Amino acid sequence: MTTEIKCGLEIHGYIKTPANVKLFCNCLAHSSEAPNTNICPVCTGQPGCKPMPANEEAIRAVCSIALMLGCRINHSLIFQRKHYDWPDMPTGYQRTMSGSFSAPVGENGSFLGIGIREVHLEEDPARWDPKTGAVDYNRSGCPLVEIVTEPDFKSASELREWLKRLVRTLSYIKAIDEEAGIKSDVNISIAPRFSRVEIKNVNSFTSIVQAAEYEISRQEQEVRAGRHVEQSTMRWNDDKARTEFMRSKETAQDYMFIPDPDLPVISIGDAYIKDLEAGLPEKPDQKASRYRKLGVDKADADVLSSEIELASLFEVIAEQVNPVLAARWLRRELLRVLNYNKKELAAIKLEEKQIIALLEMVEKHEITDAVAKRILEMLIEKPFDVRGYVKEQRLAAISDDDTLRRLCKEAIQENPQAVADFKGGNEKALNFIVGSVMKKTKGKARPDAVKRMISLELNSLEP
Repeated sequence: MTTEIKCGLEIHGYIKTPANVKLFCNCLAHSSEAPNTNICPVCTGQPGCKPMPANEEAIRAVCSIALMLGCRINHSLIFQRKHYDWPDMPTGYQRTMSGSFSAPVGENGSFLGIGIREVHLEEDPARWDPKTGAVDYNRSGCPLVEIVTEPDFKSASELREWLKRLVRTLSYIKAIDEEAGIKSDVNISIAPRFSRVEIKNVNSFTSIVQAAEYEISRQEQEVRAGRHVEQSTMRWNDDKARTEFMRSKETAQDYMFIPDPDLPVISIGDAYIKDLEAGLPEKPDQKASRYRKLGVDKADADVLSSEIELASLFEVIAEQVNPVLAARWLRRELLRVLNYNKKELAAIKLEEKQIIALLEMVEKHEITDAVAKRILEMLIEKPFDVRGYVKEQRLAAISDDDTLRRLCKEAIQENPQAVADFKGGNEKALNFIVGSVMKKTKGKARPDAVKRMISLELNSLEP
């Protein structure tokens, strides 16, 4: 009998803004630098220090995230004080747009069939090391977005792909710091009582799935043993691959939410929302679907739509050359070269017109794939005139049958053992002779034409 499962996520990501400053002060939001270097009296919670008005760029970013997830934007946003006593929170409370008396930035959305309960903005606590007691306030006050889903996941296996596609979608608006990664609280409950257990701060896709799988199994064992699953908060122990009890589950009353008297209500008008909506890009899944209608296979379409720079490059090139050819070369060859050289597409000066020229020559068989690959490797270093370079270096494909036939005959004469092996039934020996011709032509001959001509020559030889 299958156990009915309810699973929801509370996903946290660092907001990426142009100025890259904290939510209520002008300290840089660089949490990875030397401890306690990007701090001030506000983000360290010194008595009497009031926050600056909330970072407008962070508010704009969170509104954009909410719209990308199909949420309705609330017109009045109020920061709450969420009280708790913990070493990482110097003021004794966290400022958040969630709680008993607050409306989140966005609510009632949906993404890939999973309901989005709310999207809100909050400040990050400091980093506390429980082993040493040291507190690093570099992170304190950094702007965080929290995306709260409905408990619509029915199995742990759904989580990884959904999260990957969520991060891919949000990467289009550059709102989240992808280098900092995301972390998530995972909420699990099973029939019959559906007592919610929250697993706090799980920080990788793999760990999120493992934590959900383990907790589902643990709760099923409790139910089979006739015991009630108690509502509680757990932590995920990566080393031991298990959840561990932290505390009984808090309620909103435990946090004693109150509106923050130091921060004004933020009004969001219809014109502001319309302006944001007008600037939102097409979503990755929508792009991938459109690419498939052009004849691009699913694997290529998914990769091309995975980052907006690659998608934009493809769309420009596909207007000039065959979309299937463009997709294949960008996904398999351009990404291969970038990965090998450890470079990002956004960080290089790649001229679209030169890629178009290169692929036009490939499409018309003016150059071979081997030559085109070599040129592509050079193009990521610096732009240059592809057609002029091909002409200057005499890299045009060999189209003269007489020249090709002469080279094939030479290769056959120079490789008697390979010829004998082929005659003996070893088909792979043919590829050795093809390789010999390709070496002679420095890749300027088309392999399929060489193979066809060598086959004809070999079959014409006397047994």
